[in-house]
Amino acid sequence: MHHKALNLTKKDADRIARERISGLVHMAGSNHEMSTRYLSIAENIAKRMDITLPKEIKRAYCKTCKHPYDGSTKIRVKEGLVTVKCAYCDNVRRIPYKMC
Repeated sequence: MHHKALNLTKKDADRIARERISGLVHMAGSNHEMSTRYLSIAENIAKRMDITLPKEIKRAYCKTCKHPYDGSTKIRVKEGLVTVKCAYCDNVRRIPYKMC
């Protein structure tokens, strides 16, 4: 349902969307069987509402298989680059960082 049909302001619709995204991400972390579905729904809500997900959320799961990273995920740090390898689909993600 579109937020105009409920007579919500853009601010209220964004707040509700962010709450739902947060709840779905939290549920994905606690329920590994449904995590892929929850994260897909959260991404769809963000796209539909034109919301950018925070880095903490975007970097918490694999972009390919939508599975949350866990203890079996391989993380390597080299000069200026963090490499994260998904334990489920073997997708490799490279995240640049600046050294201080």
